[in-house]
Amino acid sequence: MSRFKPLQEKAYEYLKDKIARGELEYGKFYSETKMASEIGISRTPFKDALVRLMQDRYIDIVPSKGFCLHVLSLQDITNTYQSRTAVEGFCAFFLHTRRKESEAVAVIRAIERDLEQMEQAIRDGAPLSEILDLDLDFHRRIVEFSGNDELIKLYESHNHQLYDIAMKTFELEDRPANAAKEHREILRNLVSDDENAAADTYMSVMKHMDNTKDTVIKLMG
Repeated sequence: MSRFKPLQEKAYEYLKDKIARGELEYGKFYSETKMASEIGISRTPFKDALVRLMQDRYIDIVPSKGFCLHVLSLQDITNTYQSRTAVEGFCAFFLHTRRKESEAVAVIRAIERDLEQMEQAIRDGAPLSEILDLDLDFHRRIVEFSGNDELIKLYESHNHQLYDIAMKTFELEDRPANAAKEHREILRNLVSDDENAAADTYMSVMKHMDNTKDTVIKLMG
């Protein structure tokens, strides 16, 4: 994919930041012209940014109405968790294969600290936002170790799309504790020297994603 021109990139980052901060409302349509004027660019680069945001499933563009935040469907949920399995399963596999290298050892120690803090936060009854952030740190470190910018961007995109609904799943009584147990299984496989540990690492990520996806779908009714 060719890089965006500066004005297009400016518009893309501006809107993505507003979405991330919760400044746009679901079910409300926004004017391309008005939003473009807020940042002082013409409609053409702004529209190009909107197309990219639509492709990334942040928004939907409706002719004659403007654009609105994208609402995840059941198919979106399935597709997204399958994509997360592919991305994070590979990254966990990659980290496992390098688990003896100094950089990987440091990352694995940080992952273990994240998990220990998550488990303690659950025991302490900490705010769900704090527990979820520790959950996401666990995944983020695994993906960032790959050093692959495209995979990191995919992870960040998935993270945004699922954050709100992940928070809702953590309101279910057993989900935070179950998520921590699944993280613990991933970590055990990451550091294991068993001959099947590499495959087991990928499979434990897949199991975690499948369990989370099933919880989300059940929650959505």
